[in-house]
Amino acid sequence: MAVSRRKPKSVEPTPVSMINWTRADPEALAKFDPKSKVCNMNCGKAGGDPRCYKELLFLCHDC
Repeated sequence: MAVSRRKPKSVEPTPVSMINWTRADPEALAKFDPKSKVCNMNCGKAGGDPRCYKELLFLCHDC
């Protein structure tokens, strides 16, 4: 009786982010108070977005 063996799974490389995320100036971001701005555009993180909510709010020109 022959024993069938599993094929080893191929390891796919992790995808490199194709999006160049705009980053805020660290000094300006440190001075920014997120309570001074109200989000009305439902700003949120996209998949793979390395920015925090404070940085998203700081960079959003619609809020």
